Amino acid sequence: MAPPSAVTIPVFYRIFFPSIDPLIALSGAYFALLDPNTTMSSMFPLTHPWARINPSHTMFLQQLGGFFIATIVLQVVLLRYTQDVNIWKIVQFSILINDYALFHSLWVALSAQKRLDFGKIRAEEWGTIGITAFVTVARVLFLAGVGLGRKAGGSKKRN
Repeated sequence: MAPPSAVTIPVFYRIFFPSIDPLIALSGAYFALLDPNTTMSSMFPLTHPWARINPSHTMFLQQLGGFFIATIVLQVVLLRYTQDVNIWKIVQFSILINDYALFHSLWVALSAQKRLDFGKIRAEEWGTIGITAFVTVARVLFLAGVGLGRKAGGSKKRN
């Protein structure tokens, strides 16, 4: 891998990861902490008995909100502090783990409700799937090095 000073982070990633992705996480934090019914309705119709908020849900939703806020700090502060592509990749890989967890938890929730058929998935769930898929693809492309180029005058790695 090239030294951090020899790799250019493209404009899309420099805008998306420290600015747009944190706004998406901020909405997740807001709903988890201040409007838990909306968070629950993104996986369960509010008429479903599992969607009724109880103290266990509240505890996990508050932890989820805290995770989102911690992620926002890393993306807004750390990614603006450094242009070291290795640090950026570490941050994006760690968030990719959460993206996977979100997809898996949604699959488990829909499976438990016997709603894995495309026609049974509601707009709220499609929204969650679509947004998470978009940010996941951006993360995977970044981690794969798509668009990452060398700075002018950067040295090539020798074998």
